[in-house]
Amino acid sequence: MFKYPVAPDTCSTLESRCNHIVVNFWNEFDIAHPIKDDAMFEKTFRDYVNFFKFAHRNIVLSSVRNFVYKARANSTNLLKVGAAAEAALYGPNAEFWSDELYVEVAKAMAESSHLKAADRNYYKHQVEVINKNLEGHEIPSLDIQTSSGKIKINDIEAESFLLFFTDEGAGSIIDRTRLSTDVGVNRLIEQGGLKVIQIYVGKPAAGWLESQPETWINGSCDQVMDLVDVRAIPGCFILNKDRQIVTKNVTVEEVKAAVN
Repeated sequence: MFKYPVAPDTCSTLESRCNHIVVNFWNEFDIAHPIKDDAMFEKTFRDYVNFFKFAHRNIVLSSVRNFVYKARANSTNLLKVGAAAEAALYGPNAEFWSDELYVEVAKAMAESSHLKAADRNYYKHQVEVINKNLEGHEIPSLDIQTSSGKIKINDIEAESFLLFFTDEGAGSIIDRTRLSTDVGVNRLIEQGGLKVIQIYVGKPAAGWLESQPETWINGSCDQVMDLVDVRAIPGCFILNKDRQIVTKNVTVEEVKAAVN
């Protein structure tokens, strides 16, 4: 879309070079003009985000705020900025998951008088869910339908929790098998150090509950996507004994690597 900035030789460290690029990234791009190539814009935004990993937090925040502020004058462009930010900072295939940065964008979208109410409400809901699911905060209470009735996560006691969000997809079936047969996970369960709670997102088919691992708590919940910041299914949340989020949206592979 345009030529990216190049850091001068006076920027002698990786951070200073990335700071320069992030600050000046959009200098050659006029956000007031209509964005005609959505795919190319998303790719460009992802390239922009790739520099965030090595730049200073405050520099990145300031750059994102400035760019979104400039985009607010054109509602069509603003929606495209929101979509690109969601893909690069929040979605399941994001380059750089960052609640802090994405909330900056989503809040601006939710508060923009230039957008339709439906669009504002979409981003408002995202902000609310993210803020309820910050690491270090207690996870929202969920009613889980098990084979023996409804239970609440808040009523379950454990040294640590692994919430495993699944559905009927092939990925869930494969990850369920990999997790249930993992030596490290099963050892922690046997020692009383971990409780696995599998939560089917939605309503499972008849007989599903009875076919799940016996050492787990298995149930379903149709409110998950309204209350919990689940970005990919299957996906895992790790909670401490106080049900505070230690880490979220990690894969079964990452869980297996951590316990073995």
